[in-house]
Amino acid sequence: MPGVRRTVVAALLLAVAAATAVPVAASQSGGVREFYEQQPRWSPCDFDAEVSCASIEVPLDYGNPGGRRISVAVSRQPATDPAARRGVLFSNPGGPGGSGLVTVNSGGATVSWPKDRFASTSLSRHYDLVGFDPRGVGRSTPLACEEPAVERPLTSRPSEADFAAVAEWARRSQAGCEQVSGDLVPHINTRDTARDMDVLRGVLGEEKISYVGYSYGTYLGAVYGTLFPEHLDRSVLDSAVPGDMDWRRTQMAGAVAARRNVEQWAAWTAGRYDLGTTRDEVLTVVAAVSGALPETPERFGSQRSRFDREVGYLATLRPDWDDLAELVRETRETGTFPSPVPPGEPVSGVVTGYVPVNQTVHCETEWPADLDVYRRDTARFSEEYPYGAGAATAMPDPCTFRTGPPKERATEPRRHGYLAGLVVQAEGDVQTEYSGGVEMARKLGHRLVTVADDGDHGQYARRGNTCVDDAVTRYLVDGTLPAADLTCPGKPRPDVP
Repeated sequence: MPGVRRTVVAALLLAVAAATAVPVAASQSGGVREFYEQQPRWSPCDFDAEVSCASIEVPLDYGNPGGRRISVAVSRQPATDPAARRGVLFSNPGGPGGSGLVTVNSGGATVSWPKDRFASTSLSRHYDLVGFDPRGVGRSTPLACEEPAVERPLTSRPSEADFAAVAEWARRSQAGCEQVSGDLVPHINTRDTARDMDVLRGVLGEEKISYVGYSYGTYLGAVYGTLFPEHLDRSVLDSAVPGDMDWRRTQMAGAVAARRNVEQWAAWTAGRYDLGTTRDEVLTVVAAVSGALPETPERFGSQRSRFDREVGYLATLRPDWDDLAELVRETRETGTFPSPVPPGEPVSGVVTGYVPVNQTVHCETEWPADLDVYRRDTARFSEEYPYGAGAATAMPDPCTFRTGPPKERATEPRRHGYLAGLVVQAEGDVQTEYSGGVEMARKLGHRLVTVADDGDHGQYARRGNTCVDDAVTRYLVDGTLPAADLTCPGKPRPDVP
């Protein structure tokens, strides 16, 4: 099918009250001070000789700094123009669970994440680019979890049997983490990662850091500014989560955003293709095509579920709207939706990396314990918001079955003691829904850069949007904020009469 991207979207890649933070003065005194005074051994990174790597120690539990220690892997690329240097720039790619140390570039090579991400900007001239793997991730002390042998059904309109299977998968997933890494699990959270960042700042000998965070990294940056305001300089939060962080609410908002994108696509499609002359007619055709597809379970979900996911995904990408129209037409004609790739073997056994950390950090906010809450929400989302991640966002999660409350209540970000920064948000983003960025900008008093009529997640130095890139780079280098909230055009819709 020419031009159509075959992408299987993982459903659950996507706190409320502020707690008393560990005082900054106390965090650098007593048993914690020695962590700030470390002298790490820097050496060329094995993935890039121009970047230096090291490992530092941090307390597993900042409430007991004399107890167990864990490691945090860090990289540093010195500013290329020492005369123009203005400090260090920390960054985080999101997740939670993403590596801020290394990434795989478009050529398939393992490279420095900050160097690769900001290569198109002038930031490397003015800043030491600092990357790190958050606790539990990658080359830092890893979090390990036992993946359950049962598979999680991927379905856009789950039956009661599907619901029960997801609940059982979630229960076993959470038990698998607690059994393998019970000592680590309570300490894999945003507040402790922010504390690790401040230790890194001290180890680097810097009074302040500047910061760019994407997706979950926006929350990490906002929490750092809340806990350590006197040590945060310039801050950019790209594709932000809501200020009053609630992981379940954030996930479910993505399904609502996906439905909104589909409706906008349907309005654009009306009259351009033989799918209807009005938005509602097109939506009716899409629902009929979906309803006619087989619901026989497959590895990546039934044909119907995969079609629903792909409709939601392509609707976020405005330049691909013509591809989505062709996809719907061809699926209507053939009555089938092909498998994306030959399925591999299910993952099971003890695993580390993105998934365990993502799952564990999600548990730092409150989740309902009553399965009937999930059951009611799942039924409603199956009916109203089936596209993209859809009903999966409303179903039970491993955090539903955690055995105790979070170690600390999640931080509600606030800005008191550091400069206003930028929040960048695309109107059609389904991973971090637009209103979350509006809310974060309002809560922190940051300028909001809206990317209009665009669904891309993660904008700065990534999408080739000159308006966004110029505004962010100008702020980070010169400290110049837009005079008011700014709107930048997104990628254009297809030029179809």
